[in-house]
Parts: sequence; C-alpha cells; structure tokens
Amino acid sequence: MTKHSQGKISKRQFLSAVTIASGVLQLPRASIAADKPFDIIVVGGGNAGLPLAFFAAERGARVLIVDAGSALGGTLFLSSGQMSAAGTKLQKAKGIDDTPKIHFDDIMRISKGTADQVLVKLAVDNAAPVFDWLTDNGFVVGDTHPVTGTTHEPYSRARYAWAKKGGATAILDVLEKKLKPHIDSGRVKVLLNSEVTELTQTQSGAVSGVTVRDGKGALVKYTSSNVALTCGGYTYNPELYKKLDGAPMYTNMTAPTSLGAGIKLGVSVGGYVRGGQNHTPLFGAVLVDRDVPTQIRALVRHFPGDRPPWEIIVGADGKRFIQEDVLSHDVYEQGLRAQPGERCWVVFDDAIFAKAPTLATGGFGGPWTPEDTRNAFETGTTFFTKAKTIEELASKAGVDKAGLLATVIAYNKAQASGQDALGRKHMPLPIAKPPYYALELYSWNLTSYGGLAVDGELRVVRQDGGVVKNLYAAGELLGMGQMMGRSVCGGMSVTPALALGRLLGNTIIKI
Repeated sequence: MTKHSQGKISKRQFLSAVTIASGVLQLPRASIAADKPFDIIVVGGGNAGLPLAFFAAERGARVLIVDAGSALGGTLFLSSGQMSAAGTKLQKAKGIDDTPKIHFDDIMRISKGTADQVLVKLAVDNAAPVFDWLTDNGFVVGDTHPVTGTTHEPYSRARYAWAKKGGATAILDVLEKKLKPHIDSGRVKVLLNSEVTELTQTQSGAVSGVTVRDGKGALVKYTSSNVALTCGGYTYNPELYKKLDGAPMYTNMTAPTSLGAGIKLGVSVGGYVRGGQNHTPLFGAVLVDRDVPTQIRALVRHFPGDRPPWEIIVGADGKRFIQEDVLSHDVYEQGLRAQPGERCWVVFDDAIFAKAPTLATGGFGGPWTPEDTRNAFETGTTFFTKAKTIEELASKAGVDKAGLLATVIAYNKAQASGQDALGRKHMPLPIAKPPYYALELYSWNLTSYGGLAVDGELRVVRQDGGVVKNLYAAGELLGMGQMMGRSVCGGMSVTPALALGRLLGNTIIKI
C-alpha cells in the first residue's frame, strides 16, 4: 500500500504516475491462475472500493483490491470531498432536525424528479452511518459546517459538509488508517498499476472472477463468487463521454484512470448503462486551446450571489438565453446545456471592463489575474476577442452579427428603462463604449452522468430486468444521472460512493 500521507503527491505527480492503455487489449492465449479464491474482489480502490474492502475485512472476508493507479484513493486525490448526510451526530450536536426522508425529498426536488428514487433512497438512508464513522475516526469538518449549500440549489436543512483542511484526502487518511492493519495481516491484498481485462463467467453466466494484467504485464486469473466494480467513471474518455452523456468533452481535469473501464466490464457480461440523458454541464470554463480535451485556463465568476453581472451572455445566435442575475447555478447550467456545442460568449464594453469586479479567476492550472485578462484581450489570445464595433466583434468571435447587434440594442434599451424582457434587475451600465469584448466559454465536467444499471441491492442488472449473478457496482460507476438526476446536488457524489461501498462490504455481500 502506498501511504500518501507519508509523502503526499501533487495532482501533477498523480496524473503523470498513471498510465493506462484505453484500446482493446490483445490477451495472450494463457494466463496464470492465482491461489485460492477470494471472498470478494474489488475493482477500483477509491471512494466506494476502500470502505467496501474495510467493512468486508472487518467481517472476516478475504479481499482483493485491483486498482489501475499507482496509489489507492482514486479521485479522492483530486476531489474537494464535499459530503451530505441527514441525521448525523454533527447535526444533532448543533440542534439541526433532519432525516433521510427530508434529504430524499430535497434530492427529488432539486433534480426535478429525474434522479433514480431507489438508489437515492439507498444512498441517503446509509449516509449518516458512514459520515459518523468518519468523524468518529478523526475526520474533522469545517468550523461552520454543516451548511445548506453554497451556489447550487440549497438544501432545506444544513447537512452539507467537508473537511476543515485537506479536501478529500482527509477522507482518504481515515480510510487508509483503518484499512492498513488488514493489508498488513494479509486479509486484504492490493494490486496497484493493474488492470482488470475481463470478468470471467461460469457456463450459466454467473461472474466467477477477473483476469488482471498486473504491473509487470503478466495476466493472472483470480476467482471469487463476489465481484464489485467500483472503478469510477469515464471523464477522461472523450469518445465514451460523447456516446453516453451525449455532449462534447472539452476538459480533462479528472483522473487519467477515469476511462470507463467499469462500464466496459459491466456491459461485457450483460449489464447496461442508464442516466446519461440527465447530463448536466458545469458552466464558465475558459479553455487553454481548441485542441480538446484540454485544461482550463480560467473560470468566469458567474454566480450573482458572489458577483452581480455587468455583462450579458449570448449563444452562437447572438441572443441571450438566461437571466444573468438569477441566483441559481442550475439555471446557468441548464441554459448552457441547451446551447449548440455547450458554448457561449460573455459580451461587454470598455466602460464595464474598467468598472466591473474581476470577471475571470484562476482555473486549475494556476492563478489568473485581471491583468492577465487584459493582456489576453490585447494580444488576441484564443477565446478572447476585442473589436471596435459590435458587428466586428461578432464576426471575429464567431457569433451571428444580426443577432448580437439586435441583442445589444435591446439590452441597452432595457438598461435605460429598467425593464428587461428576461427579468434581469442588475444592469449597471449599457454596452455602448468601444472597444467591445467577447470571452468564449465552454462547459466542463468533474463527473460522468451515465452509469451501470443496478437494483436495490446494487447488483448489476440486464435490460430485461435479470441480474448478472455475483456482480455488484457502486461509486461514480453508477453515474450522477442516477444519483443526482439532471442537476448538481451537493455532496451526492462522494457520500453515496462511501455509503454504498460500506453497505456492500458490511451487509449486502454475503461471505
């Protein structure tokens, strides 16, 4: 086991340490048979796989964890680790009255009824036990937590919390500490830099184990009557992302291991994918270049609660598509989702540029200052357009000329009268003083929305409703489209992974 806390790795080190071939592997005709069967084989040692392995080992199970990365943790190395749980000890200590039923109702409200009710109920019913287990074992939340939310649609109760420091690595610290004795004793075996190339099956179709290409390139077969896929999503695989989410993948800000291996394995034995139709993009990415997927150069501050808007936002047709001062990330995200190619432009003039608060801030590649923005416009950096007229701006930026000119004229009239057709109230200045500016923005992502279909016991199922015997799934592999629906619900990525991983290891999987 690689103990990250004995020498924490940076994101850059983590990304560069992981190499996986995404193509179809040509397997040798024979492979090595491993020793006696394991009680459980866990494919993916991250948010869901680690608690599954720990709680199963606590029950006496002999567990194998196979992970493609160079260290256990998966996306916990990169995540902010935001969690939400109802009925926790933390809430009770602060006099907050909350229940899983209220949490469930909030998720269904925020998702507009699109989240999977069976999985959401399973997740929220099991969230408090795993959250309490973390805090009982040294996890420390922020001083003001829990809260109802930040910028996405808020909860009706304060149940949203994350680490005081360290992000999701604070969760990983607890998981590693608790799992280490079982690894040291040999009850839990860990294979790193290893890829599961296939799920083996009996003649009846039941999953019977896995074939693993280990770090030395050898193929080894391991057997078990319980195999759990917990190996994450596909946010580093643009082809699969386009196919399952139905949208372009502009950024590669997640773990290189997120290639959809679990999706491919589950489908190969009869499973299927659902939830991608609920794809919800994040808003406001300024990309490094057009050779996508790429990194994020800067992020635009678009939430009116933090920075009321001075600019307008238009689509390729030059028309506004949202009320820019609406207090909702969801409105922004759903608006962007409806735009061709999930891209838009922020448009403003020189007077706004001089007086408005900072528009763009640092992306994931480092800090980004107002002076950087000014320099980018002056030098004609990709996605930064400056022009003497609105018509010239539209032509250079790739926006419909007539549409943008009509939009600016209409907006200026609304600004003067205080009556905007879209209901916007905050309109400090017209867009009337040249030069004019347009900043091209794209969608971005941290999670994938399609996921393997499972039943209420987290067993992988076929489209005919039948169960793929001996095969389970949890974590991001289930897809945010099932856990959050067509929305972003605070804490409903990390927490369900932890909770359902614990549930599999502690209760569901029979030993």
